[in-house]
Amino acid sequence: MFRNNFKSLINKNNLFIFLFFVVANIGVYFVVEINKDQRIQKALDQHVNKLQTHYEILLYHQKQTANASYQSTFEDPKIASIIQKAYHANEEERTLLRTQLHDLLAKKYNTLKSKGVLQYHFVFPNNTVFLRMHKPSKFGDDLTGIREDFMFVNEHKTPIHGFDQGRTAHGFRHVYPVFNDDEYVGAVEISFSSEILQEYLTEISKIHTHFLVDKHIFDVKAWNRDDLVNRYVQSSEHPDYMITMTSKHNFNICVVSNQHRLEPVLDKIDAGIKKGDPFAVYTLFKGNADIISFIPIKNTQDTKTLGWLVSYETDDFVNMTLEGGYKIQMVALIVIALLSYFMYRILNQKEILDNLVTQKVEHIEQINRDLEESEHELQLLNESLEQRVKEEIEKNNQIQKKLFHSEKMVAMGEMIGNIAHQWRQPLSMITTSVTGMKLQQSIGILDGEDLVKNCDAINEAAQYLSHTIDDFRDFIKGDKEKSKFNLTQTIKKALNIQSSSIKNHELKIITNLDDSIQIESFPNALIQSFINIFNNSKDILKLKNNRLERFIFITTYKQNDKVYLSIKDNGGGIPDEIIHKIFDAYFTTKHQSQGTGLGLHMTYNLIVQHMHGLIDVHNVEFDYEGKHYTGAEFLIIL
Repeated sequence: MFRNNFKSLINKNNLFIFLFFVVANIGVYFVVEINKDQRIQKALDQHVNKLQTHYEILLYHQKQTANASYQSTFEDPKIASIIQKAYHANEEERTLLRTQLHDLLAKKYNTLKSKGVLQYHFVFPNNTVFLRMHKPSKFGDDLTGIREDFMFVNEHKTPIHGFDQGRTAHGFRHVYPVFNDDEYVGAVEISFSSEILQEYLTEISKIHTHFLVDKHIFDVKAWNRDDLVNRYVQSSEHPDYMITMTSKHNFNICVVSNQHRLEPVLDKIDAGIKKGDPFAVYTLFKGNADIISFIPIKNTQDTKTLGWLVSYETDDFVNMTLEGGYKIQMVALIVIALLSYFMYRILNQKEILDNLVTQKVEHIEQINRDLEESEHELQLLNESLEQRVKEEIEKNNQIQKKLFHSEKMVAMGEMIGNIAHQWRQPLSMITTSVTGMKLQQSIGILDGEDLVKNCDAINEAAQYLSHTIDDFRDFIKGDKEKSKFNLTQTIKKALNIQSSSIKNHELKIITNLDDSIQIESFPNALIQSFINIFNNSKDILKLKNNRLERFIFITTYKQNDKVYLSIKDNGGGIPDEIIHKIFDAYFTTKHQSQGTGLGLHMTYNLIVQHMHGLIDVHNVEFDYEGKHYTGAEFLIIL
């Protein structure tokens, strides 16, 4: 009876230990999985926002190019006059007028094609095609019911911008009304293909991107037509969407390889596309975590989705999160196994079964020793983990300190140069005034009026020096906490710091600032970023623009709850082969004695990591006071 009772007790203890082991591991698993999913979702959201921002920047530049092209087209009054005559002419007369218009615009169309324009297209008010510059032999067809954008402009006589489909091509279209002598005579289209979108994001922004178009927006038979502007193949992302093949998009990689890459997440992609909102998924492929982000492309009326912008990026953070979750689960499994083992030993001591009464004290001591041993083992395990974490944190901190020390020394050098330039003239004036008074005193011609005038001049110069000291002290002090500041005033303070450099290099600063913009962020970080970009433009203008006027244009504006700061120059732009490297650490085209390659890298860190904004650079062409210029434009979005 006694032995049977003990066997029953042992079985209950073993069952309790087993349940503890299972429940504890399940609890740890779910906690780790929930935390892992939350962290990964944040990373996915960041990739979607990044793709959305680059997409909006490209659309902004395309719209600016289209607007400028539209305005320059009708600066020649012959263009609108020809369209007006053709609208009222018979077919024979229209043929001659069509040829005349094509010859007038042939050179301009070649220029527009080099900027990514696909279609340069003229349509009468009744939606009948007059001239397609990309296919001049095809005309006279009625686009009613096919091109909603032309129908809208011809009805409302106002421009429209957005993505739309046609008979054999789709694109980002910009359609404008055409008037001549107050008569409405038709509409003109300047559109960009999705191929440009893919190439821009893949080559310039370094985001490998696909543009998917819904195969149902064309007639099914149209995919095999010879007059398609772009060639399409079935995409690997979704059976209802096609992808445009370009020189940057290899069929084996973008279709064949992606079929294997996307196979585990095809159901998630299908669900996201049916929902119609921006989303992202991740998949593990060849040891890497690939983030696939999707942005819906709506039509000009914003009523239906015609395509998707899809980006592919590798994210080490997701890999680290997954690996960290696995490691935590393994460590938890080991710890719980040790605890279960110790509980087993405590609850099922053989000595208790052999001699429950006579060896009671010995068993109690053994239990205490076992507890001390388990606590010691756990303590060693915790200390080891803590020490490894501290070593990794210290290693990363040392790397960051070295990098930012280098950046700080560069910034201090720039600042000291500015102080020397700004103080030279007032110090010279003070020295001249004191020396003059001393000389007048020595020869007995110093009167009270000259003394007061010289003292006032010295006081004014000292006040100016004090004011510059305040500006530089605030700048050196840095930002410890966020503060609310006026963007225009902060830009003017940065220009004041650079005033001597502006004067010495004969720079002309052209500003167009929205004085109402208020920002809650780090003003000195923004000033440092501004100065770095300013110095980059100054060096380019000094090197490449010796004979022409040197302009720096500064513009601020608000759009869609975001603040935009544009800084551009007329220095000729940045070569295409290096424009994607200028934010890299230690990259410079200057001699080592003139530059460290840290200025623009520090600017990128300040804007993106410190102020949580975005910065991009493009080469632009623009007109100012009747002259045409090219240069680089830095665009900061906060």
